[in-house]
Amino acid sequence: MESHEQFSSTLSYVATCMSMLCGGTTSLFATYGSSFGEVLGFTQYETNMVASLGDYAHYMSAPLFGYLTLRIGPRRVTQAAGVLMFVGYMGLSYAFDRLPTQRNQASHYVATMSLLFALVGVGSKAAYMAAMATTASNFRHSRFAGIALGVPLSLYGLSTFVFSSVKAHWFERDAGPARYLLCMAVVSLIAHLLASGFVKLRDSAQLAVVGAKRRRAQSAPRAGAKGVKGDDAGVDQSSSAEAIEMTETRRRRMTTSDPDGETSSPELRRGSLDLTQSTPARPEPTPAEPPIFQRFSRDPTAWALLLGLICFSGPGLAFVNNCGTMVRAMAHTTTMSEEQIGQYKDRIVATQSFFSFASRLSVGYFSDVWRTKLRLPRAGLLVLAAVLMIYAQQMAAQVARLDDLRTLAVLIGVAMGSAFTLAPTITAETWGAHNFGICWGVITLGPAIGGHVCNLVFGFSWDEGLARIAAHMSPIDSDRVHCDSSCFAPAFVTNTKIAYAGLAFFAAVLLMPRILHVLGRKN
Repeated sequence: MESHEQFSSTLSYVATCMSMLCGGTTSLFATYGSSFGEVLGFTQYETNMVASLGDYAHYMSAPLFGYLTLRIGPRRVTQAAGVLMFVGYMGLSYAFDRLPTQRNQASHYVATMSLLFALVGVGSKAAYMAAMATTASNFRHSRFAGIALGVPLSLYGLSTFVFSSVKAHWFERDAGPARYLLCMAVVSLIAHLLASGFVKLRDSAQLAVVGAKRRRAQSAPRAGAKGVKGDDAGVDQSSSAEAIEMTETRRRRMTTSDPDGETSSPELRRGSLDLTQSTPARPEPTPAEPPIFQRFSRDPTAWALLLGLICFSGPGLAFVNNCGTMVRAMAHTTTMSEEQIGQYKDRIVATQSFFSFASRLSVGYFSDVWRTKLRLPRAGLLVLAAVLMIYAQQMAAQVARLDDLRTLAVLIGVAMGSAFTLAPTITAETWGAHNFGICWGVITLGPAIGGHVCNLVFGFSWDEGLARIAAHMSPIDSDRVHCDSSCFAPAFVTNTKIAYAGLAFFAAVLLMPRILHVLGRKN
């Protein structure tokens, strides 16, 4: 029975990984985003409006799908993800293949294309929340929760690398992205329907029993080697291990505010908390109950993390969504053909995706070592990610060569991958794995807001720069106007200031437990 349960759990984990690998394709917008202008005649501002509304739909739907995953189960949510992405990609494919391309009619299609891309974003987020809520719940008693969350998260980042490579090999010669989007529609539907057949949430009571058995089995041989009776030693060492594992989670929960605005732990207010005392944890309320919303909404740590993600992810998403446009701006002075420019654009997107994947995987493991071995809070790594983002934005404002974009893709990929591995793990530890779907769903609204603002800043800067260049050209040459780095550099100057605000908020997340501890002792 236990071996069957382990096999079922392994299949479930593999299914979530497959869903994440085929679900994180919204960043592929950069590989075909320039086609909105070339094929449909959109301005850069209109193109970024499509990207921004897709990001809004992607992130705004997170609380809904986090709740539905725990309410109706991850299987139906994963199925819905496949259907939504299929409809969105199929509609985009049809639009690029059949809609007229006259510039005077392009504005009529902005709302239609925004809706279709929004369906892709919503489907992607449904797959993400189903996989993440399932993994957080199934590994809630594991000391390797960071790496368990890091693997599917890394595959979510690798998704763009895989499918941009597919586009570069098989679809780059196409005049438009219609066939490529049709391929994405079919792959998304099949992959998520297959994954839905195996993904499931494990019972929490069963998880606790299996975890206790595993710990006793591991501690018994060590006790026998020391000449101690196996049963007594196993119980003592198991209790000690459980107490050590609960240290970080209990510390963070005890320093969050209760609905009355005071710290929730009497021991912490007295300054006499014994972190090695093996006392049973308080039962967590169900996600649908009002107390979690009250505690979460009044917790300053939640607000600091939300605002930090707004200011951190916005500048990053501005590059991710517009790197294809930046490649074209820097390549028009080279001797590269249109096909070579398209391939280079796909390589930039693939580079950003690969390093996002690598950082998600490595940071997931390193953050476990950082917390369990070094006894340091994971939020310290968030601060380092924010510093890296600031450096990348400053570099983007001073791009001089086409190859600089590849370096930018590496830096932003590492920064984004690190933050989006650490933030959900911190959320699960602070407010409980059982509440992860709703709490992380609310916090992940931050990238929608930040991405929308920074995308519109980029679009406005680009169109303004294009108009400025066209004003110095004759009417005969106005159709051959090309932007250069001067069209997007002002946008990244603004984004650098926003990234500094993200650093301040992440530092607040790091210091908040100590601040609340001091305030609690004064009260």
